[in-house]
Amino acid sequence: MDNLIRRCAAASVVALMMAGCGGGTQPPAASSAPVSPANAVTEYPRPAKPAKSYRIGVSIPHLANPHYVGQAYGYIDEAQQLGAQITLLEAGGYEHLDKQVSQMEDLVASRVDAIIIAAISGPGTVGAVEAAVAAGIPVINVNVMTDSDKVVTRIRSDDDVIGRMQADFMGERLKSGGNVVMLRGAPGTSWAEIRGNAFRQQIAAKYPTVKILGEQYSQSTPADGLRLMEDFLQTFPQINGVYNGADSTAVGAAQAVVSAHKAGSIVMTATDFQIDTEKFIRDGVISASVLQQPVTMGRWGVRAAIDYLEKKSVPPVMFTGLMTATKDNLGTLDLATVRAPAGWTPPVR
Repeated sequence: MDNLIRRCAAASVVALMMAGCGGGTQPPAASSAPVSPANAVTEYPRPAKPAKSYRIGVSIPHLANPHYVGQAYGYIDEAQQLGAQITLLEAGGYEHLDKQVSQMEDLVASRVDAIIIAAISGPGTVGAVEAAVAAGIPVINVNVMTDSDKVVTRIRSDDDVIGRMQADFMGERLKSGGNVVMLRGAPGTSWAEIRGNAFRQQIAAKYPTVKILGEQYSQSTPADGLRLMEDFLQTFPQINGVYNGADSTAVGAAQAVVSAHKAGSIVMTATDFQIDTEKFIRDGVISASVLQQPVTMGRWGVRAAIDYLEKKSVPPVMFTGLMTATKDNLGTLDLATVRAPAGWTPPVR
């Protein structure tokens, strides 16, 4: 079963031929739809340190989730390696689209050389992204997708693969049949839609005895996960599995499962690997979590910005790697691409 997950992950991260596109004044278009790994690159080496010190603005949804702390570390440490200056801005949560748009406008007004954005909303960030491009500032899209086709590149995990990996783990555990509920995550985000849809499709195609009883969107917080899981447990007493689009909701859902004295009897899957997620996996409450590489995402975002500014080829889509954490393999995971170093605090405003 765990081997099945590892094979699926390996298929998404195998190194493939680079599909480059030239630099210039107009960024190439990139689709926000799921892209096959055959059309993307999975390795992106660090360029030579440029002669100029570039100023790069970074806009992310928030820093409440360790995923974005790891990403922030990737941006800042990579910029130091390449002699760039980072202005890191966080909006305070997925519900604050207006703040992210305002911060993007501020970055344009300050004439940074490039902008990196993890979008709070796909459609909601189109105007801000395209205003930056119209002002001559290239935009790199990392992790959470904007619907604008004016970005230089999209650097992300393959969310379709993440959803299918969770479905395969869940389906193999519940092959004899079971009832599943879904905590998708933040509405309007590419990851909540793509992962959740892929999970549903894979379950329907491969595991017909597994039934999805219901699903809910929410802000990606433990408090929302706790609230929704408590509601699900009251509405559906016979829950056998819980899909979580992110580990932030999974942590709250796990607390609800423990309080209901159902720990170990419900298969729970998630994405990402904060400290509380690791604890719940060790305790057997969360069964598996698919690990993205947010530190790598940050590093590649800076590399792409500098390559583009230096008029070098930048691939239009890049997928970072995936791992799966279970109770059996926790001691073997290399987390250098997943978490910021212990005690590291991002400078942010």
